[in-house]
Order: sequence, then C-alpha cells, then structure tokens
Amino acid sequence: MMEITTLQGTGAAALAVAGLACIYWGGGRKRSHDKIERARGALASAGNLVQLIAQVQQHRGMSAAWRAGDTSFAARLPEKQGAVRRLFSSVLDAAKREDGERIPCFVTHDARVLRHEWERLVEGLADLTPEQSFHTHCRIVATLLDWLAAIGEARVEQPLSGTIPAVAARNFFHRLPVLVESLGQARALASAVAARRHCPPVSRVRLLFLLSRAESLMTQAQAPGAAAMTEVPAEARRAVATFVAALRDRLIASREIELSASECFTLGTSAIDAVFAWLAHEQRVLDAALAQGGTAGNSELAGGIAR
Repeated sequence: MMEITTLQGTGAAALAVAGLACIYWGGGRKRSHDKIERARGALASAGNLVQLIAQVQQHRGMSAAWRAGDTSFAARLPEKQGAVRRLFSSVLDAAKREDGERIPCFVTHDARVLRHEWERLVEGLADLTPEQSFHTHCRIVATLLDWLAAIGEARVEQPLSGTIPAVAARNFFHRLPVLVESLGQARALASAVAARRHCPPVSRVRLLFLLSRAESLMTQAQAPGAAAMTEVPAEARRAVATFVAALRDRLIASREIELSASECFTLGTSAIDAVFAWLAHEQRVLDAALAQGGTAGNSELAGGIAR
C-alpha cells in the first residue's frame, strides 16, 4: 500500500513539474515574441528617424550654399522643408509609443520641442549667416542621432543580444549614421566655402577633421567578410573616397577653389546616398532576422563579428 502511495505521489510530483515547465516555456516564448515585436516596431521608428536625418542634412547643405551667396539653392529648399514636416509627424507617432515605456528613449514633449526649433529655423533662415544656419541644423541632427542610438540600445541591441546580427545593428544604429553626419557636415561646409570662393583657416581645419573621421568610421563599419556578401559597402567606399579626394585636392590643398558649390553638394550627396543605401541594407538584414524570430545568426545574415 505504501508503495502504491509513493508511486502516486511521485507521479503527481512529476506531473506538477511538467506542468510548471510547460507554463514557464510558454511564458518564455511569449516574452521572446513580445521582445521581437517591440524590436520590429522600434526598427520601423528608427527607419523614420534615419529618413528625417537625411532630409535635415540635405536642407543644411542647401542652406549653407544659399546663405553663402549661391542663390540657385533657394528654390530647392521648400521641397526639403515639406519633407521634413511630413517626417516629423512620423517621429511624433514614435514618441507617443515611447511615452508608454517604463524608460522612454524620447517622449512627445521632446519631439514637439525639436519640431518647434526646426520651424523657427525655417522661418528665420533668410536672416542667418551660413555659420548660424550650420550650427542650428547640427543641433537638430545631433538630437535625432541621440534618439536613434537610444532606440537601438534599449529596444533592439540589449534585449536581443546574441540573437540578432550584431554588426548590422551596430552599423545601423551607430556607426553609419555618425559617418553620414560627418559627410553631411563636410558637404555643407564645403558648399559654403565654394560659394564664397574662399576657405578660411578654421574651415580648412574643420574639413580635414571631418574627412579623416569619415574615413575612420568607414573602416570601423566594414565587418570581416562584409564586402564579399554585398556590393553595397564597396559602392559606399568608392563614393566616399571620391568625395574626400575632391575636397582635399581641389578645395583644401588647392591655392584656388576649384569646385563650385553645386559640385561640392553633388559629390557629397553621391557619397551620402551610397552610405544611406548601406544603412537601408543593414535595416533589411535586421528586419529579416527579427522576422525569423531572432534566430538568423547564420553567415548569410550575421554580417561578421561585432567590434
């Protein structure tokens, strides 16, 4: 009788353990699914931030050339201003979602304040010097870059560490946006210098720093074997090298300014667009990994080893 009771007790305990294991496993799967869905939403929000950064950067370059004396850029500004206005609406939607987080990356108030700063910039642009316009644009871009990095760290990289392509995440949320900003600042400064037909010493030093930084960031963003997987990084490398060489040889080192503002802007835009294409590639890699449940750590999606 005692043996039967013992067996019954053992069986009940085993069933209880199995039940608890099922509950734990099911709960773990739900938590994992929730993390992935939040990460996919954050990735979409980050994509909107990247687009907004691109438009503000282009507006900065056009404004710099216009305020430095090249009036041909004035007619192109309203289109960029409209694009920025539309993208700010998407960023406000992302901020509203962040409002509900325990530790938000940015909130609705932040987005509204930044949008107001942008509107004030546009309204007073005609009265600004090239330097004032440049620095105000840079402050706006710096804030957007901070939000992008925060979303990456809080919603994607840390929660899904070890289950997403680490290099793609680091490139998308950090390295490539900073690279684009270095190139964007160089494009704006070079366009203003070319429009004035004079490169002051302070502008020369700043341009040399930005170009050197861009080359360093380009090297960091290239993971082992990445170029073999896709032509996107190689195309970006070529476009950036062309832009850097043109500024060094025909604007900074030359006795005379050999580039027009339009040429500076076009060369810079080609380089920046190539890096944005790389950014879009990394976003697709991350989205594909998240769509597969964060298990895409194979060689096709992993993109190398994080550094």
